[in-house]
Amino acid sequence: MSTGEYSVMYHRLNRAPATASGLGARFLFLVVMLMATFPASAANPVRYVIHISVDGLRSDAITILGHSEAPNFYRLRAEGAFTDNARTDAHYLGTLPNHISQLTGRGVKGDSGHNYGDNRSPPRQRTLHSNKGVYIASVFDVVHDHGLSTALYAGKEKFQIFKQSYNRINGAPDKTGADDGRNKIDHYVYMEDSRKLVSNYINAMQSTPYHYSFLHLRDPDIAGHQHYWDVTPGSAYMAAVAEVDHLLGRVLDMVTNTPALSGHTVVIVTADHGGTYGSNHTILDSRKNYTIPFYVWGAGVPGGADLYAINSGTRLNPGNGRPLYTDPIQPIREGDAANLALDLLGLGPIEGSTINFAQDLTVFRKQAVSASKRKECIR
Repeated sequence: MSTGEYSVMYHRLNRAPATASGLGARFLFLVVMLMATFPASAANPVRYVIHISVDGLRSDAITILGHSEAPNFYRLRAEGAFTDNARTDAHYLGTLPNHISQLTGRGVKGDSGHNYGDNRSPPRQRTLHSNKGVYIASVFDVVHDHGLSTALYAGKEKFQIFKQSYNRINGAPDKTGADDGRNKIDHYVYMEDSRKLVSNYINAMQSTPYHYSFLHLRDPDIAGHQHYWDVTPGSAYMAAVAEVDHLLGRVLDMVTNTPALSGHTVVIVTADHGGTYGSNHTILDSRKNYTIPFYVWGAGVPGGADLYAINSGTRLNPGNGRPLYTDPIQPIREGDAANLALDLLGLGPIEGSTINFAQDLTVFRKQAVSASKRKECIR
């Protein structure tokens, strides 16, 4: 039994009701565990992935703030694997197109892209599928269809495109194992107040944690549009980044101090775009717009690790460049996050995805020779 199969069986049986049949299922699971041969570390699989996107976050804002003003970003750097030189979509710098890439593992343009370039709040009946003309699967599909729980906590109204696309009417039929229904997002929350949003999220995770959850923090983007992406210490934009740092600290402390989560959770933090002083984030050839952070922290992730060094065979640091999807070796992109999250949970890639479809972006040191071996090593 693979660790991925173990993880899915664990989650399904752990949700069984406390009836005679439910208790019998749990007993059977314990018997299976004793009979199966697991590597020593497989007893503690990654059960939860928290995917956080900080809207409009420039990488240099973190380093300019430094450890004293951004202690939790620096905690992610010290205790996790990271790069400050990840990339957005190769052709679009809008909030919604790039977040769709984060959640579907697709670029925007082309036959294999999700083709959603509109950055406005969507009309009520629009879905990603109606826009594309075919169904666009997401990370929510894979997690939900394997019997695990999902959630999306959004800071902008336009994120309702996900609620409209993956609800009980527009979500695809579940063809994986037991039928868990078409509603791929178990819990959707929209709040513009990030403090209240994070409080709501933490309360839910401490009660009944979601196996995959996506948390969107809007503050740097709002400050950037209102006051420019001014990285001068003391600016409104930098104050917004510092506020997000505080909110990240609350999430990290929740993971550390919640027994169900501690040692079983990985947090992915990235962004949809950066921004420039005196302008916005739509100028495609501006390095300050397309350069974003990509941090991974949690169970089994080595501290202070450079993601490009770990992935030297599959990802290439782009320097100041803006590689296209046709380049033979890709940079680390925000779009890597969806299939990385699934890989961490022991699940396969999103159907139709193109970014990290091979799930060859690892956040662990080069001690494994295959995806399956990697999962055995890190759990």
